[in-house]
Amino acid sequence: MNRSVILTCAVTGAGDTTGKNPNVPITPKQIADNCIEAARAGASVAHIHVRDPETGGISHNIGRF
Repeated sequence: MNRSVILTCAVTGAGDTTGKNPNVPITPKQIADNCIEAARAGASVAHIHVRDPETGGISHNIGRF
């Protein structure tokens, strides 16, 4: 039996998560810090959405990736 486990952490959530929880990271530094914290806690993958630092909403601006 294979007992390998891959933990994925979605640190930015999806959709309008900042409207539901003010603790969702929005700036690139906050997102990176949360990804590092998740990795230290055992996550193998960090699934993120780029955020607009001014609105907290999802950004499709290529420059923010």
